Amino acid sequence: MNIPDNIYPLRIPLYTPELNPCEQIWQYIKQRYKTKQFKSMKQLKQWLYKMVCDMDKETIMSITANRHYKNLFLNFNWYNYSIYYIQEL
Repeated sequence: MNIPDNIYPLRIPLYTPELNPCEQIWQYIKQRYKTKQFKSMKQLKQWLYKMVCDMDKETIMSITANRHYKNLFLNFNWYNYSIYYIQEL
């Protein structure tokens, strides 16, 4: 597998939604969803579509940027990991 120099594959441990950016965004959406009532599935889908489309870059970054990632990227020895990862492939 040819991995560009600016891409660092990370393994996310099982059962750690706090490390998964998608889970963090879904949690953000669910917090806004739980107080809503919809008359139809179509109305729900429209609301969800609008909710996702209205999320700007700053909002997404604020949701997904957390201390787990910051600590990982600042304290991790990327060179050793990349050699280990490539050898394992």
